[in-house]
Order: sequence, then structure tokens, then C-alpha cells
Amino acid sequence: MFFLTDENGLFNGPSQYNIKGHGDVAVAPGDVPAGKVAQWNSGVPRNDQTYGDEDTGAWSMVEDHRKDTMWLAHGQQYTLGDDHSGHAYDGLGPVPAWLFVDEPPAPEPTLEGAQAAQLTQINIAFDAAAAALTAGYPEAERLTWPIQQSEALAWGADNTTATPYLDGIAAARGIDPAEMRQLTLAQVQTFQTASQQLVGTRQKLRDQINAAKTVEAVQAIVWVSPT
Repeated sequence: MFFLTDENGLFNGPSQYNIKGHGDVAVAPGDVPAGKVAQWNSGVPRNDQTYGDEDTGAWSMVEDHRKDTMWLAHGQQYTLGDDHSGHAYDGLGPVPAWLFVDEPPAPEPTLEGAQAAQLTQINIAFDAAAAALTAGYPEAERLTWPIQQSEALAWGADNTTATPYLDGIAAARGIDPAEMRQLTLAQVQTFQTASQQLVGTRQKLRDQINAAKTVEAVQAIVWVSPT
């Protein structure tokens, strides 16, 4: 039986032919441990007819990381063969010191980095809570809210104030203009109360994050929706 090798002498499996072909080795590689590949080492050139004959070389076991995911740093994978600061690794042999088989842990965050990251999370939670206040209303209707709010608040302060926009909505809905003004004012006041709580909570947490002295203290500050 003969054994196939590639251009680097790496074992590629048994040959299906009974005739020794180019690059074939007549010596069995034996058991190949997991994580390694057999490599034929010989001083005989590969294009020589005696390449792979008995007593012309020997098998060695080489670390094989060609199917492993390699890492340069946390979150930064390495593609085998790529140049990295003048170095490259093809997956064969010991892993160089500048590469890792297991993803390295994330570096410990600085206080400033933790503060920025935590504030981002607070802002995301705030945006979600604020969006819930206006959920279900189409954008075109939301665009009319400033004028509705302005008229409702003005009417709430002085019920003789004209409210032409609200009156037009009341006519379209088929309700009394006074009822429309009262409904709108109540909604405005409810929204203002809720939004005040959200804005105040976000600003309080921001202040706490900026005042925190350790990464642990920063990471302990999380969004809790006001009730």
C-alpha cells in the first residue's frame, strides 16, 4: 500500500492504486494523534522516483491547527496565511506567541470606558421607554401634537382662548369642542408627567455614572423604569 502526500509532505490518506505514484510514500505513517498531521521528511526531492521509498525519510507528527479558529485578540480573528506585522502562520506547527487558539478575554474596561458604555445602555433603555409613550400613533398624527399641546395648555390657562385646530378635530370626530379641549389637555398633562419622570430618571442615572469611582460601581447602575 502507498500513502498520498501533498507538496509539503503532509499525509493525505491511502492511495487507491497499487502502483507508486508521484509523491507517494511506501511507509505507513502509523497512528496519527488527534490535533496532529503526519509529515514525510526526506532529503530526496519530491520529483525523484525514489521519493517515499523505505530508508529515504521518516514520518513526523506536526501540530495541525488548520481547522481551528485562531485569534489575534479578543474579538479579532486571524485568517491563516495572512500577514500580521511581518509574520504569518499556516496552521501547521506550534502556535506562535502572537496567536491564540482560544479567544482571549476582553480587556478590563477603564473607568471612562465603563462610564461611556453604561451611559449608552441607559440611553437605549430611555429611548425604549419614551417610545412606548407614543406607541400606536402614526407619524403624521404625532406631527400635529405641538399645535394640539399649545392650544390645550393655553385653553387650560384661559378657557376663553381660541382653539381652532382642536375645534376642527372635534368637528371631524363629531364631538363637542369643549370635550375635545378637555380630553387633549388631560392627555398632554399625562404625557408631560410621564416624560418628566423618564427624563429625570435618565439624568439622575447619568449623574450617578459620572460620579462613580470604580468600574464595579458604574456597572451596578442600571435603568429601572419609574413607576
